Amino acid sequence: MTESSLQDDGPPFISDTLGPDSPSPPEPQDVSRLFLIYNGYRMLVGLGLFSVLFIPATRQLVAGFDQPLFGAGAATLMATALLLAGPAGKVIHRSQTLIFGLLLLDIIMIALIVGATGGILSGFSVLYLITVAAGATLINERVLATFIAALSVLAVLMDTAWMVSRGEATLGMMVSAGLLGSLLFALSLLVQIMATRLASAEAEATEAQATVQALQRLNEQIISHMETGILLAGKAGVASCINESACRLLGFSQGENIPLPELSSELARQHQEWLATGNHQPEPFRLSEDGPTMVASFAYLDSELAQDNLIFIEDYTPVTQFAQSLKLNSLSKLTASIAHEIRNPLGAISHAAQLLSESGFTDDADQVLCDILVSNSRRVSDIIDNVSEVSRRQAPKSKAIELGTWLPDYIAEYQSLRPEACDITLHGAVDDAITVVVDPEHFKRILSNLFDNGLRHSSEEGKCYRLRLDMSLDDRGEKVFIDVVDFGLGVQEQNIPRLFEPFFTTSKQGSGLGLYLCKELCEINGARLAYKRTRLDESAFRVTVNREPVTP
Repeated sequence: MTESSLQDDGPPFISDTLGPDSPSPPEPQDVSRLFLIYNGYRMLVGLGLFSVLFIPATRQLVAGFDQPLFGAGAATLMATALLLAGPAGKVIHRSQTLIFGLLLLDIIMIALIVGATGGILSGFSVLYLITVAAGATLINERVLATFIAALSVLAVLMDTAWMVSRGEATLGMMVSAGLLGSLLFALSLLVQIMATRLASAEAEATEAQATVQALQRLNEQIISHMETGILLAGKAGVASCINESACRLLGFSQGENIPLPELSSELARQHQEWLATGNHQPEPFRLSEDGPTMVASFAYLDSELAQDNLIFIEDYTPVTQFAQSLKLNSLSKLTASIAHEIRNPLGAISHAAQLLSESGFTDDADQVLCDILVSNSRRVSDIIDNVSEVSRRQAPKSKAIELGTWLPDYIAEYQSLRPEACDITLHGAVDDAITVVVDPEHFKRILSNLFDNGLRHSSEEGKCYRLRLDMSLDDRGEKVFIDVVDFGLGVQEQNIPRLFEPFFTTSKQGSGLGLYLCKELCEINGARLAYKRTRLDESAFRVTVNREPVTP
């Protein structure tokens, strides 16, 4: 179902995509977006605090503060935020150590601002909460994140103790400082747990999305490369090709809309019958006389809506080849026993007739009868030989042959072995590099029988032994047509359906197995044989062979 290498790089292997059986710990999260948010927060806080010093309406609010210390802390936050908005920020957020240093700087600046505004009672100590939460989110190492909380608690306690030592606060403030420190520790641990779980959930979601995308690509590759052609059809009877196999089998472009009645009346009939009854008995069909035999199956795309449906087109040629092999195998066993039982008495009859004709005791009438016995015995022997030849067909030993050189060589070989002179000309795409894969011996036997048949019919019309071979390609350049054109009267219309039946012949001298043998050999080599009339209404047998793809 899959190839060793799908198109281009192809989707990743399933084992790589779906991951191992046991879940691995989540990788460190990408903190670039979080860092941008936190840096934006630092800029807004620094700008807001710094603007308080210069706006007349708010200046009186900080009249009792240590304004130089307050301004230094606010200006540092704003300046560093502006600096980190550029390339420097991209460097810092990639390093946990640099992030730790930035958070430590923020703790120092907040301590200055809180100290300048009268301690934790001023309300600015709430800035510690944001910094501790940011540390728990931006730093992946729990020890460092907890250390940020510890430094914030230490800053709160030292600031409060310093104010107590200066008499600006009572010892009761240490209780408030302790509660704030406990809150900072609790906040840090809680945010760390939440950040870990969110990172794990995000990693799982990313992995699941990657798995879905990989499976989607894998499905697309499988559908594209599968041998079965797929059509998407609606109730109106208009279908479109979904994969390459459908395009190759039907000769249409991918996505092109195709009315089923125009494509194949037989396929349209089967489709309508399936829509009406829900049952389908596969029946082989062909788009053209030279096209491959195909079978179709149907399925609803959505069983509840029953609107669009899928048509699966399969090339029936491999099944036909296998059936031909089974038939030949059965025929070989039958003909072997028949030949053994008939040859001996047939030989005795022929030998006795010859001895009787040579005895000298026969008159002219008896001599005619002896000649009839001998000639018909020979004809029966030839039939047995032909049947045995059919039954002895082995599996083809296929090899690549280049028709531009192989065909002229074989024509010359065939002409040299004939007792009568014959004229066989080759026309068409001879100069093109056309390669096919067949059994050369089988191919020679096919052409030999067709040449014999064509030359016989050409000579029956009082003409010389003359044939013409026309070689051409289909529109897509994937199939090779070899037409053996004779100059006889051709096959009567009523006899065409029976041409390839065994023992059917219109010649008194024929056994009726030549064309049947050609048909069998074509089938087991993946080729097709058909009778046709040319554009000039000439009689011709067409051999259709798949062309080997041209490698770039």
